[in-house]
Amino acid sequence: QLLCEMPYNHKYPYDWRSKKPVITRATPQWFASIDGIRDNVLAAMDEVQFIPESYSNRMRPMVVNRNDWCISRQRSWGVPIPAFYRKDNEEALLTPEVVRHVRDIVAEKGSNAWFEMSVEELLPEKFRADADLYTKGTDTMDVWFDSGSSWAALQEKLGSPVDLYIEGQDQHRGWFQSSLITSVAARGQGPYKGVM
Repeated sequence: QLLCEMPYNHKYPYDWRSKKPVITRATPQWFASIDGIRDNVLAAMDEVQFIPESYSNRMRPMVVNRNDWCISRQRSWGVPIPAFYRKDNEEALLTPEVVRHVRDIVAEKGSNAWFEMSVEELLPEKFRADADLYTKGTDTMDVWFDSGSSWAALQEKLGSPVDLYIEGQDQHRGWFQSSLITSVAARGQGPYKGVM
């Protein structure tokens, strides 16, 4: 039984880059679990000098209460997640070997290689005979995962942890937090000594 019917005008969301309408739909996603490293991330935060000091109280509850991190996006731009899917059952092929192989191709040819090359060209040698059984994934990485991993590209040149990350206070939810999480997950330590 219908209890109420009334017209409702709402604003439709638009992508700020393409200026096209955003289609909202439920789709499978890739997640990174925070539960297994949360205590280590909080311990690493204890080693960080926050400027001003009170800002540690801003970031800590965000980490304490953080859910699993949805690291996939459905966009036509960005760094692709190098997953292949079986055509018959959609089972993902995303192994360290596949990631390293695609990483090496992207290092040589750029990230557009994922979009321009065939499945057979992108798969490691041992999977190529079955290339016609797979399709390339279309998901891209969350940009916070990208930017949060930037410490890895600079650690050799600048040393690690670096002395200070400087950004706006909104980055306690963004870059400061994503950098800390990815660094603790990969190396067991934070990427910076201080944030301001």
